[in-house]
Amino acid sequence: MLTVTPEEISQFRSQLADNQNALDALDLIEQRNGNLDTAAKILAIRAGYEPSRKSDILNDLLEKSRKIICQEEFRDELAAGIIPLVIEPLAMSVAIPPGLASVVAIYAFKIGVKKFCQVPDSES
Repeated sequence: MLTVTPEEISQFRSQLADNQNALDALDLIEQRNGNLDTAAKILAIRAGYEPSRKSDILNDLLEKSRKIICQEEFRDELAAGIIPLVIEPLAMSVAIPPGLASVVAIYAFKIGVKKFCQVPDSES
């Protein structure tokens, strides 16, 4: 379980002030004590998102998002903590609502973009 602190939520809130969907997602994250997994599940259900594995909505979304987030232009922005520039391309590419894309981008940022973009099989 990965959580976001109230301080981080506040920082994200100022970055995402122009994106009402992202602000709504942050409200939900805050209501769930910063729990990104729970927020992702709720947003996915609200959006009618059908994951390949129902028990793990967030991991399903992360896998589908990896090819976008790990493109150099987005990876560098996200690594620098600039969440807004990733949301729209991510939402469009994965076909998910911007609020859900916000949660995915925040998750990738929190675990570290470098770690997120590592391909386990590449270490042969």
